[in-house]
Amino acid sequence: MLRLITVGVACWIMSASVAAEELDLRTLVSDAFAQLESDVQSRWQFVEVSDDGEFKRRASYSPIAPEGEQWQLLSVNEQAASIEDVAAFRQQKREQQEREAKRNSGAEADPLDSIDMTSLKLLEEDETGWRIGFTPVGAGEGRKMMSKMLGTLRISKPVMCVEYLEIASPGPVKPQLGVKVEHFLSRFEFAPIEQSVQRDNSCGRLLPMAMKFEINMRAFGVMAVDRAMSAQYSDYRSVETF
Repeated sequence: MLRLITVGVACWIMSASVAAEELDLRTLVSDAFAQLESDVQSRWQFVEVSDDGEFKRRASYSPIAPEGEQWQLLSVNEQAASIEDVAAFRQQKREQQEREAKRNSGAEADPLDSIDMTSLKLLEEDETGWRIGFTPVGAGEGRKMMSKMLGTLRISKPVMCVEYLEIASPGPVKPQLGVKVEHFLSRFEFAPIEQSVQRDNSCGRLLPMAMKFEINMRAFGVMAVDRAMSAQYSDYRSVETF
């Protein structure tokens, strides 16, 4: 009996290994990201609720609003936004857009550029999806730091869409001389909006639903960076419907 059980377990392990080998992770990941809307701010209206630990802001965005008025700050800490609040918020958004345009050289950002596709590794699979690990890819000065991080993403089986993309530190890391990152987390969550899910249950248009960013860093014992922020996105409406 013991011999039969041992043989059975060995066969199960072999079949599981074959199944894992047959799963083409590169194709799976590429297909899961295929419907991700890469230029949300050109094609969609939405509501953003952000929280930086001090201020909770509720704002709306519309790409078809007049220049300089695309962002509308609705409230700050659940109070009506003042004229000063609105001016500061719009300046913040302009600076953010300029940094992103400079970082991407004017091109649309592609999340796959942050993933080393040769490093994909199946971490977990169940009836609802796959959890996949990867080595993050950074650009410029951030390349070395990203190489020390752990990347994780999850893909939904029912609609073949990426559910989240996360890059986190495995613990304290030292990306360069004199710099120590105690904690780092960057996480984006996605979902297909209801009206875009296809009849065959394929993904449709995939849009960001939430983000979280946290960093705790020390440099040469004299400079400290402690930052945490999160945001939720909702009420998407395509400008193509107007």
